[in-house]
Amino acid sequence: MAGGKRTVVIGGGPAGLIAARELASRGVEVTVVEEHSTIGRPEKCAGLYSIEGIKKIGVNPSGPYLQNFIRGAVFKSPSGKTFTVEAKGRVAVVTNRERFDQYLAQQAIKTGAEITLGKRVLKIHREDNTYQVYLSGNKVVEADYVVDAEGREAAVARALHPRYHLNGWIPIIQYQVNNHGLDPGMVYLYFKHYLPDFFAYLVPIDDELGKVGVAASSRIYERARKFMREEFPKSRILGIMSSSVYTGKPLEDARLGRVYFVGDAAGHVKATTGGGVIFGGILAAEAAKEIATGEPHFEKALKKTYPELRRIWLLRRLTSRLKPSQLDRLFQAAEDSGLPSFLSDRGNMDYQALTLARLAFSHVTIKFLAGMLKDIFQT
Repeated sequence: MAGGKRTVVIGGGPAGLIAARELASRGVEVTVVEEHSTIGRPEKCAGLYSIEGIKKIGVNPSGPYLQNFIRGAVFKSPSGKTFTVEAKGRVAVVTNRERFDQYLAQQAIKTGAEITLGKRVLKIHREDNTYQVYLSGNKVVEADYVVDAEGREAAVARALHPRYHLNGWIPIIQYQVNNHGLDPGMVYLYFKHYLPDFFAYLVPIDDELGKVGVAASSRIYERARKFMREEFPKSRILGIMSSSVYTGKPLEDARLGRVYFVGDAAGHVKATTGGGVIFGGILAAEAAKEIATGEPHFEKALKKTYPELRRIWLLRRLTSRLKPSQLDRLFQAAEDSGLPSFLSDRGNMDYQALTLARLAFSHVTIKFLAGMLKDIFQT
């Protein structure tokens, strides 16, 4: 084992497990502390990841967690206007999130990581270059480095980080449903006037089963039931889970001394979709490399990734201020300009700001903006 590199990872979600895998594979003694008794529970998201992205975090798209392949998305405006973005082949996978997390745990264990379940980190005390990590059950673990991947709760991050502030969490309910009646190769995104904070979605598992998500900052159960009555009146609800999605900016200082903040705890999330497994996993791996080698891998990755996350956040702020009527005009202008075809050919699920940059230099943009202006001045 690498001397002077003992690391405690707080949190057994994807970011924490990827960090542990990368640390252990480089000879670092690493302990993951997870407060729940089972990795992957409770399930917290739809498990939809781009194939390109999942490969970047060292995961086989066709692993034992695979539920479905996705080739595109259908966007539905408040008045029912739709446009479709469809690729020529598979672009994303739907996974069973519990199995996905457990697969990452197996990867970490195989490379030499230790995982402690059912223990909560209560506090961390620093003595020179050593951290005393106090766990529930009167256990103390010594570490030279700490990777904080505890997720939304971020109790340790709030205690350690003097400028910790993440604003933008929205509650979400996800149903597992039967008889959704839609194309199993497409994801469906619904923009409703009574869901101003976020879109609702259907992520199909197969011809019959799917995951329906509804996010709202208030009256979430009432709004979720309304959405189900409108869009899936013939579907049967088989299960329900609740969580939250992050729609804010990333944490400005994601490293303090020998403590690294990654994943949801650091806001490493696409603000437009709430998805953070890919960006969080990439940055967690870079933090592990930096600890193991002493080279500034994490610092370089932040400089590359943070501008993208901030631009996605700005895009989210822009679209969230649109009125339902403006969203309808946006959808119509997008369809008329050929935007869906452009996105099908050149879009990137993870690097959305990069897609917009490409779009900015396209003739499609001119047609799109012209259509928007025409509609605005006609109303």
